Amino acid sequence: MPETRIELDQQMLEEIHSHAVSTYPEECCGLMFGNSTGNGVSKKVLRLRRMKNTFEPSERYHRYTIEPREFLKAEKQAEESREEIVGIYHSHPNAPAKPSEFDREHAWPTLSYVVVEVRGSKVIETKSWILKDDRTEFFPEKLQILVK
Repeated sequence: MPETRIELDQQMLEEIHSHAVSTYPEECCGLMFGNSTGNGVSKKVLRLRRMKNTFEPSERYHRYTIEPREFLKAEKQAEESREEIVGIYHSHPNAPAKPSEFDREHAWPTLSYVVVEVRGSKVIETKSWILKDDRTEFFPEKLQILVK
């Protein structure tokens, strides 16, 4: 699998971290909009959108889901803006910044998955992942933070 990367600016990373801390001890989730080049090898995030975690409330400490109609609505708006959804971010309260088996079962190979480890309302680590085409495992993706 070719090395892939996703770029976002420092302010966006801070927004993701703020969202993750604000929902702790539940998982947060959101969409990353932008453009990809080289058949998805390189992605540039242009904007974020916080999404509501609609998973069963008692399970939100280790699961998230985005309501399908809301995802489709966001996808349509992205197309109208000549953008695409390039990835999804979410937090892992009290767990590593690594996709879970549940994450793998519900992921799409073309998207980037930025996972934020939060412990005690503090961000510990942030990593990006991409699902292998055969959906068997995630590979680490280079997360490049651009300073303005």
